[in-house]
This record gives sequence, structure tokens and C-alpha cells, in this order.
Amino acid sequence: MFEKNEILNWNENNWKKKAFVNFTEDLTGKNPKFPCIFGTSGYQKNELRFDFFQSIDIESIKLLGQSLIEYLKIAKKLGSYTSFVAFFNIETNKDVEEYEKDFWRVLNMLHRIDESPWPEDISKDTNNPQWEFSFGGEPIFVVCNTPAHKLRKSRSASTFMITFQPRWVFDEIGLLTPKGEKSKKVVRELLKKYDDISEYPYLGSYGDPENKEWLQYFISETNEVSNIEKCPFHQMLNQNSMELEQVKYVSGKNISLEQAVFELLPETGSVEVQRDTPLREHKTHTHPTNETLLIIEGEITFYAENQKISCKSGDRILLPANTKHSSIAGPNGCLYIIALEFVDPKIEKTKEKVGAAL
Repeated sequence: MFEKNEILNWNENNWKKKAFVNFTEDLTGKNPKFPCIFGTSGYQKNELRFDFFQSIDIESIKLLGQSLIEYLKIAKKLGSYTSFVAFFNIETNKDVEEYEKDFWRVLNMLHRIDESPWPEDISKDTNNPQWEFSFGGEPIFVVCNTPAHKLRKSRSASTFMITFQPRWVFDEIGLLTPKGEKSKKVVRELLKKYDDISEYPYLGSYGDPENKEWLQYFISETNEVSNIEKCPFHQMLNQNSMELEQVKYVSGKNISLEQAVFELLPETGSVEVQRDTPLREHKTHTHPTNETLLIIEGEITFYAENQKISCKSGDRILLPANTKHSSIAGPNGCLYIIALEFVDPKIEKTKEKVGAAL
């Protein structure tokens, strides 16, 4: 975790320094003026803290969780305009919808690794006006910026970026007071000048009966929401459904072709047997359905969601529908089974043994 002066003094001309310089230029620009006057004040007062992450895989999210905990311990000492800003070194050529999936994946992984209980005074129902994302026992307002945002410049950044702001900050700066209402009006006026799109219709105040807080976390390039009743975080609170939202690797033991077929074979249906010759490469592509790949012989390396996953006999990969991925077989080739569904031994009932089935 870093403060601005540390980063500005870095000599390295790497992605971290570049991302931060672009962030600084956006936040402190005068023509037009950045709409979030609270964030600008926090930057000027050196109340913001920052960190950088190479990916959005589980290991990077664990590091993010550690930084967030460190930040939350000192946040109140930093001041009333404090926030924690996380920069991620992932692809910069995705579209808004892809970044939105990345954003909710990050929040859900954070939730999975959170060792603190959900705050008692914060609703777990995402459609409740009293709901707020929480981590480390602290309710936190979250904002995502991406390189894909062009019209909504207030949500644009040179790299994938997430800002975490403790809920108590809004109380301390008095957003529900007459002064706070005046400040919100100033922000709205600045937004009109800053963005090349009309005001987002779901901007609201926490606790208002008609407000759904999650709708403000990730705002798209349009003023439409595909399903206003189903928050992506709410859908992933269930363990089984969470597993379906991200690529998963499951290590296993050597397995025969017969065992693999019976393990993945559905009650009614079929599986596919695939053989790749040595070093056979499958270029980046997607599938419209969920898939499980169970390795039988040889080795294969998958590349998906900024992860490199090496598999051998008995290992399996769970690929959610529409996940961009590629692969390359090992020096001896690879034989594997493909099932058009998720078959995870950790969450599925164990199949009958091959001998019993025969």
C-alpha cells in the first residue's frame, strides 16, 4: 500500500507509474473539472492510499484483501475524504461488458476470502436500500473505472481500477445534511459537463427506499441495466453458483479413459473424447456453454482469465460459458474428456465406480 508522493517519486517507467500518472491527471484536471470533488479533496490532502496488482486471479485478490485490511486499520486516521484505490494490470482492450464481469468477479472473490462476519447492521439482500458491499467487517462503497469507458468519462481510466470508500466517510462529510445536499448538486452539475452521456438514472443516496446501492458500483456506457432485480453479487453468494462464475482448476489423481467417461457422463447425454498431438495449440476462443475438461493422458496448459494452468492426468478445468481461453498440449500430446456441464468432485455427488456401473 502506497501514498501518492511515494509513487510520484518512482523512477520506473512501468505500468504502475503510468497508470498512476494518468489517474492523477484525470483527478486534478481543470478543463473540465473532475466531478468527484470528494476524491479530489482526498488526493490533495494525501488521504488516499493506493496499491497495484498484476492480475485478477485468486492470488492477486488475496493480496488485494491483505492491502484492504491494512488500509481499513488506518483509514480513520487518514481523514474524512479517504479512499483506497486498486490498479490492475489486465487487458486494456476489453469491452465494457467484459470489464463488468471482471469487476463482480473481484468482489465475489473478496467475499469468499473475507474472514470477518458480515456486519449485523448491513442487509445481505442486495435489493434492500440498506445493503452495501462489506469486507473486513466494514461496509464499503465501491466504484469501478475501465479503459472501455469513453462516453462516461467519469468512469474512465487507463487501466482496470477499483476504488473502495468506507461507508463512514459519507457520514463524516455530511452527505445527508444541507451542506451535503449542496455538494451533491455540485457533483451532478460537474458530471453533466464532464461526461458525453446524460446522467445515469440510478444515482441515489444510501438508505433511500428506492435506492439500490449496487447499481452505482459499475455504471456502463448506456443508461440501461439488463436486469435491475439481479445483482451479480447476490447471484454469487451461493457456493455452487459462485463456482460457475470463474474458471476453476481441480487437481486430481491419475485416471483411466473408462473412469473419466463414467465420471463425466450425464444421466442422459454424451461426452466428447479429444486427443491433441504434441504441442497442438488451440487459439483463443469461447464456447456458448459451460464445460468441464478432465485430463486422461499427457499434459496440457490452459490460458484463461489471466491465469496459466498446467494440467496432467486426473486434473480438470471448469470453464464457464463465454470464457476466453486457449491451450497448448505438452510434448507428448494430451488425451482428455469434455463434458458440456460443470462436473466438480468437490460440489457434485460422487458417481458410481466403473466396476459397479458395468
